[in-house]
Amino acid sequence: MAPSQDILQGGVRLYQEGKFAEAQQRFESILQKNPTHALALWHLGCTLHRQKNYAGAIATLERARTERPASAEVHFALGSALIATSQAEPAAASFQRAVELKPDWAQAWSHLGHAQGAMRRYDEAEATLRHALTFPIYRADTLNHLGVISTARGRPTDAIEFHLEAIKCNPKFFQSWSNLGNALRALNQLDEALVAYRQSLAIEPKNAFVKFNIAIVHLLQGKLTPDAWLKYEYRWVTLNSNPQRDFTQPLWRGEESLAGKSILLYAEQGLGDTINFIRYAATLAALGATVHVEVQRPLKEILRSTPGCASIIGWGETPPPFDFHCPLLSVPLALRTSLETIPAPHAYLAAPPDRAAKWTAQFGATGKFRVGFVWRGNPKHANDLNRSIALEKFRGVFAATDCEFVSLQVGPNETESATLAAHANVTDPTKQIADFSDTAALIAQLDLVLAVDTSVAHLAAALGKPTWVLLPFSPDWRWLLGRDDSPWYPTVRLFRQPAICEWDPVLEVVTSELAMVASGHRAAA
Repeated sequence: MAPSQDILQGGVRLYQEGKFAEAQQRFESILQKNPTHALALWHLGCTLHRQKNYAGAIATLERARTERPASAEVHFALGSALIATSQAEPAAASFQRAVELKPDWAQAWSHLGHAQGAMRRYDEAEATLRHALTFPIYRADTLNHLGVISTARGRPTDAIEFHLEAIKCNPKFFQSWSNLGNALRALNQLDEALVAYRQSLAIEPKNAFVKFNIAIVHLLQGKLTPDAWLKYEYRWVTLNSNPQRDFTQPLWRGEESLAGKSILLYAEQGLGDTINFIRYAATLAALGATVHVEVQRPLKEILRSTPGCASIIGWGETPPPFDFHCPLLSVPLALRTSLETIPAPHAYLAAPPDRAAKWTAQFGATGKFRVGFVWRGNPKHANDLNRSIALEKFRGVFAATDCEFVSLQVGPNETESATLAAHANVTDPTKQIADFSDTAALIAQLDLVLAVDTSVAHLAAALGKPTWVLLPFSPDWRWLLGRDDSPWYPTVRLFRQPAICEWDPVLEVVTSELAMVASGHRAAA
């Protein structure tokens, strides 16, 4: 046997034994002498993947693909490394090539369907996964992927059946137990979801995704406990958002006094989250801290009005000197915030006075009740399918004759613009909106804001404007369940779907309520 072959086989044995660092050394020793050794490149790429060195795995497997382009196994391994880093499109291309080279490979078909689902090509993904089920092996993973796609498509009842079938195939399949919990959560069956999550944890106690999902359930139930906030810290592993910052100054966990100290709070998730949680600047300032806040640049100007902020800086700018730091959504943990102690002022933002003049001039008094509205959010949001509403569904709302409607939806497409223009009582001034300060100044001219769960809803509520938020059946945790008010915003009223994907009943109630509010407004004028 050639020396390199002996070393290769030794490396494979070490890999199979889970001794990945030693296996890596073996494969690298071969490549030092022969950098184009295809098998060593393939095995090294797989080994780096198992060690979560995804960048190294991808680079190595791309080299292996160059050397062995007709290897289904190399394409599969490359696709697996790509999907691990959320690169769904190139992953799907790799898996597609793998099944072209090896059409009877059930696992490759299953992974291809998973990648297609991650790209939201749901019809294609479902067809691919059902084809994978025609093979007698690898059924549990395929059923699990079908369940995930069903939940994403708003069909959690179907998802439950897929996950239960996957668990029958493999009772120790902790991923499907976890995804079963997700499907149950989508139906607001929260106690049942917790049972599934705990079963998953019993099998894989270190799973951060499950611990994070347990936190979401508890927070959605209104159990804002230290344990729930602590589990919510697993978001740094699960959300693929901005990485946790690595400052030399210590992270503030609520244990040290802030009197006479300075602290840097920083945004970490969406724009709405930043608007929601920047309220804590005033709380920390009241503890004696000098509070600096780093936020997304589009929010920098409007958030200057936040009470308690000594300075607002944009992402990427050099912050002032500080003694402690804390991510915005970790402040509730540090302060041990409960449902009863949420700081909820009537308003904590204000539109810049210099932005108000143009809107005041443009929107003179009409005597009608003026309603701003937003019908969709960020299309890249994981739950956009459930959060956003097709504009055409608002036709009944626009029939409220005592109301004047003002679109706050920046960037409507051509069809949406035509729909807006077809209604005489609808105005779309959004081309004049430059930033959130402009939006805030426009909101100041309105009597009410009607919005799906987006940053504009948070902005309007933080400005103290009466805000009606239209919520999907399974909402973001901060809106809780079973109530039409919000502990976060005194001026918010919540309108909830009675069932998944059912917006028509919500909009019928909104239309009726708007008519009554507008009638009262007219009578008082």
